[in-house]
Amino acid sequence: MDWNYIKSFLAIAETGSLELAAQKIRVSNTTVFRHIHALEEQAGTRLFDRIRGQYSLTDAGTEMLVPARQIMNSFDVINTTIAGIDAAPAGLVRITAPTSFSYFFLPDHLARFQDQWPDIQIELLASNLEFNMTQRYADIAVRVAANPPEHLVGKEIRTLEWGIYGAAEKYQPAKLDDLLAEPFIGASGTLASYAPYKWLDANRRTPHKQQTDDLIAMAHLVRAGCGLACLPSDLALPGLRLLAPLPEIPANKLWVLTHPDLRNISRIRETMRWIAKSLKDEPRLSPGKER
Repeated sequence: MDWNYIKSFLAIAETGSLELAAQKIRVSNTTVFRHIHALEEQAGTRLFDRIRGQYSLTDAGTEMLVPARQIMNSFDVINTTIAGIDAAPAGLVRITAPTSFSYFFLPDHLARFQDQWPDIQIELLASNLEFNMTQRYADIAVRVAANPPEHLVGKEIRTLEWGIYGAAEKYQPAKLDDLLAEPFIGASGTLASYAPYKWLDANRRTPHKQQTDDLIAMAHLVRAGCGLACLPSDLALPGLRLLAPLPEIPANKLWVLTHPDLRNISRIRETMRWIAKSLKDEPRLSPGKER
């Protein structure tokens, strides 16, 4: 199977358009069409549905997506090894990150990254779910975890401390015991199993009037003045104030990780370095900093 066929297949899968795919990999529309036709001939089935000029994956195409990405990553590794040195960083890098980082931190840093590395394209997968890195759904993972999965490599960037936060216009820092008499936003769903909310339920002295299963929603409820909340420092939105730290709650650890086969690919390596340094030096992640 010609790797150019795979390259064209992935380009159409990512853009949904023959024309955009051709622009992405810098070949003609006819070349991409010919590659896809040849690939479907070899596969013995249609890989795309074509509706009014738009291409969408069939079930067979969807099943082929992961192994196709694995093949392309393997070619990257082979090319890097044969060359002995890295080529100029270029190509697509997929980053999976929690929603808090995808919304509030990474956009600023990725904008500056794009100025430095204009030939690297970024796909940001904003999700609190853990993408299966073994299946190569993403190249780089920004994760909050006590320890990283054994099949990934990378480094711990920093810790994210827990604290009690309130609306800056309404509350001032106070003793922890006094704050526990104030109304709190409660946790529901899987969020209720987190250590800070188990601790809060055991120590609060007023009933919850609002609850949520989402940390970002909780931070917005606090900012609206609905009550206080236990939050990690990455959720200290503008308008919130740290009222008291929670040293008895273990801090979250922030990691930047990738698959061992990808770490020496220049575009992956440079993207990881940029994210790691940016988040390590990010002042908004330090407790006590009002945003």
